[in-house]
Amino acid sequence: MKQLHLRILSTFVIIFVLFSLVFGFFLNNLLSEHSRDRQSDALIEQARLMSFFLSENMEADTNTSEIMEQVNNLSIQLDERITIIGVDGEVAFDSETNAEELENHAYREEVKAVLNGEAYGIGSRVSSSTGVEEYYVAIPLLDPSGEMSGVLRLSQPVDTITQLYKEINQSLIIFILIAILVASFITYLTTKRIVRPIEEVMDVTKELSEKHYNARYSGQGFGEISKLGSTVNELAESLENQMLQIKQNDERLYELINHLVIGVMLLDNQRNIQMVNPAMSRILGEDTSQLLGSSYVEAIKSYGLSHIIERAYRRKKAQNNEIYFYYPEDKIVDANIVPINGKNPGELNVIVLLYDITEIRRLEKVRTDFVANASHELRTPVTALKGFAETLLDGAKEDKEILEQFLEIMLKESIRLDSIVNDILELSRVEQKQVPLKSEDVRVKDAVESTFKLVKQKAESKHMELIVIEEDEMTIQTDLNRMKQVLANLINNAIVYTQEKGKVTVKIYREHEFAVIEVKDNGIGIPEDEQDRIFERFYRVDKARSRNSGGTGLGLSIVKYLVENLHGTISVSSKLGLGTTFTVKLPSQLI
Repeated sequence: MKQLHLRILSTFVIIFVLFSLVFGFFLNNLLSEHSRDRQSDALIEQARLMSFFLSENMEADTNTSEIMEQVNNLSIQLDERITIIGVDGEVAFDSETNAEELENHAYREEVKAVLNGEAYGIGSRVSSSTGVEEYYVAIPLLDPSGEMSGVLRLSQPVDTITQLYKEINQSLIIFILIAILVASFITYLTTKRIVRPIEEVMDVTKELSEKHYNARYSGQGFGEISKLGSTVNELAESLENQMLQIKQNDERLYELINHLVIGVMLLDNQRNIQMVNPAMSRILGEDTSQLLGSSYVEAIKSYGLSHIIERAYRRKKAQNNEIYFYYPEDKIVDANIVPINGKNPGELNVIVLLYDITEIRRLEKVRTDFVANASHELRTPVTALKGFAETLLDGAKEDKEILEQFLEIMLKESIRLDSIVNDILELSRVEQKQVPLKSEDVRVKDAVESTFKLVKQKAESKHMELIVIEEDEMTIQTDLNRMKQVLANLINNAIVYTQEKGKVTVKIYREHEFAVIEVKDNGIGIPEDEQDRIFERFYRVDKARSRNSGGTGLGLSIVKYLVENLHGTISVSSKLGLGTTFTVKLPSQLI
């Protein structure tokens, strides 16, 4: 802005100087001509008066020497050179030079003009006798009869004539210089007053360009500058509001993308990663946020995914496929590759969307297996009931002993069928969290001892010992019935899968805000490769023993969902032939 101030000031000064020079030039010429005209008129008037004086003296027959002496005195008084020239051009008298030494003046322009009959003659040249540039005026001398008897010429050095003109010029130059200085000072103050608000406006616009949208113009301008400041303030306020909205939208978009369960990755035209969300890092099994600016091949180790990304770049069309990941762990993802236009024309960006459907595919398989297992489990009792019923109808009912035997078997199978159906319905309810929960204070040891009473007869039939160990007295808020259902299933399984004279131990202790219940037996144990599947529907470790005990294969599945409904967790650890331990963790308060 200092440059603008100097530029405006220098422009005004240059314009004023040029104007002053032009004005001085024309005024100088005008004064010069005016000075010469006035001096010429004065010399002509003096020449006429002197001509009249000489004519009167000549009429009075005054002595010529006296006349010449008077003329010489007049020359000294007027500081002018006086010359009297005859009609033949010969010089009769000259106040500064000996007339005899002067040449004939008939051809001098001012003398020639008078001799040719003009009222006066004017000339200007360097005098050959004095060597000084002089200004000449000549008029005719008339005798008493009115005839021209000679020529009277007055001359004056040009320096004398232009002396006044020079003084005026000096005064004019001084005036112009003073005027330039005054005008420059006034222009400086005026431009400073104009430039200051412009500087403030430019400072505000510079702040705005640097994204400081709280900058405002607060100066006091005038006229259009004040309107400009108001307009800049309106612009700044509009930009601040827009940037606030953009920032809020960016924050919302950022939070949305970061909390998506779908992995999102943005690739630029050079296949480099520009943006990635945490879900993508989880799916790929590494922190891809550290690879921003790097090629996507450093993050994606799947040939199938890389292939469809490149196909999206080539064809510029969205691609979709189901991709299997084998590293760092087996996964199935639904991949969608969407090309979008970049910031610059011709650029192509790509959005990679990955949705982990591993669990969905697993659940689909579980449901398929469930249908198959349920059909298989239901077929056995149904087939038995059908077979025995047909046998009885074919005549076996006449044999009372066979009839009673078959009816007992049919009752047993119907009870088993009813148990399977009830367990399936129970599993469906707990899985969909349709089981209402009633929160109450429950002492864990009391719940365990109450469950022991339910299975006491079965334990005594196998001469087994039931033990409860309470390391910490625990009272929690939970649903007593659902908790006892969990304990009954676990303790019953422990009795079923433990040989005679075995032992089942329930241990209770505190772990942070959780009550931990361990149900431990010293039974047959579970093979390590089957421990991950024991919570699946209809899965049995020892199928024969499970069926003989009346088990449906749904107990542990129901337990798992009941524990989850109680906001707890369940895990298992077992060694084949040494026994099994189920660990249930329940929160101290039911949320």
